[in-house]
Amino acid sequence: MSAAESKTIAGQGGESLPPAKKRWNKLDITWAVLMVVTLLNAFVAETADPHLLITFVICLSIAYKGRLVIDNFMELYNANKTIRSFMRSYFYVFPVLIFLADVFSAQIAWFTTIN
Repeated sequence: MSAAESKTIAGQGGESLPPAKKRWNKLDITWAVLMVVTLLNAFVAETADPHLLITFVICLSIAYKGRLVIDNFMELYNANKTIRSFMRSYFYVFPVLIFLADVFSAQIAWFTTIN
């Protein structure tokens, strides 16, 4: 075996090692965005006074985070349109229900109270 062949074989063994400088891929960026949005939601929930605008913003962030998870982590962006639509609608319907529960909280409490 020549020295050139030895270097080629030795070089192939090192290809499985990660590069010294890692680039951020789409999943890393998505994860970072999800963490930032979640931390901002927690900060707002702990510090802000209860208000419909705050509830609306948090509901929007729930829908946005759900869409990110569905499209990037579950990889449904290229899935069947019906399946993707049902999954996306889940994260659009529930934030609306959360907002309506906040708007009509007194009526819901009255309706569900046992006398």
